[in-house]
Amino acid sequence: MTVRKASIAFLVSIMLLIAGCASQRYTVVDPPSKPLSDYSILVINDFKTNLNDPDSAELAGGFADRLHKAVMKDRQDNPDESIFDEVTRESDATERVLALDGTVVSFEKGSQAKRYWLGFGSGKAYLTIQSTFTDLATGEQILKTNFDGELSGGFFGGEFDETVDAVVKAYIQYFDDYFEKLEEQ
Repeated sequence: MTVRKASIAFLVSIMLLIAGCASQRYTVVDPPSKPLSDYSILVINDFKTNLNDPDSAELAGGFADRLHKAVMKDRQDNPDESIFDEVTRESDATERVLALDGTVVSFEKGSQAKRYWLGFGSGKAYLTIQSTFTDLATGEQILKTNFDGELSGGFFGGEFDETVDAVVKAYIQYFDDYFEKLEEQ
């Protein structure tokens, strides 16, 4: 019986190593100043960075498309849950349009080798994107939220891209928590 328990523990440990250790979260900086259900279109604008390194610029340059793709997949997997009739990268409309702008404010690729060989947070990778949601018709900022991803380990130290995926998951979780239609009672 103890050999079986040891085998199960070993297999669980291996699966945890393979799965990686990326985590995500979001923090509401400024809560919504008006109901999000007032908007029918969400426009995801190009993201930018306030950091001066080329990796941050490249990351910011491709993030909006990556996020849009994930949001569209989530909408396909969960039809009729979004409060928005449309989620797009650009729109000529201004009425009832909420614009999402993001800025990479913190970014570190970390060291894959340190994550693999040393572990325990050594070589940690992280990414923080601050996002504002603005009423396109009035220019009023409706809310501000930070989205964070962190990677402290994983199979062979994990790839930095897992950190970016974690931030995308944080956005999807936020949208699931706050941008979905309430179930009718």
